[in-house]
Amino acid sequence: MDAEITVTKIIKEAGGVAAIERACIDAGVAITRDAIYKWRHTGIPDRHWRVLIPLTAFGPEEFYRANCIARDIPYPETSEAAE
Repeated sequence: MDAEITVTKIIKEAGGVAAIERACIDAGVAITRDAIYKWRHTGIPDRHWRVLIPLTAFGPEEFYRANCIARDIPYPETSEAAE
């Protein structure tokens, strides 16, 4: 099994904080580097996924899992989500 996907890995895969900031600004999304640094503790806001997903090899499920880890909340298993 692959190593756990974290927000830090996603940021690195996307090219780092400066690259994410540029990509967001190019997409018309106002953001600061400080906000991106906070993602490691707060998770990546859903509204930024559309900009970041194309910069990485990760999809929405990996982003969601990474956010659960950052927020220290359990990831619901498939059977739990269906209930």
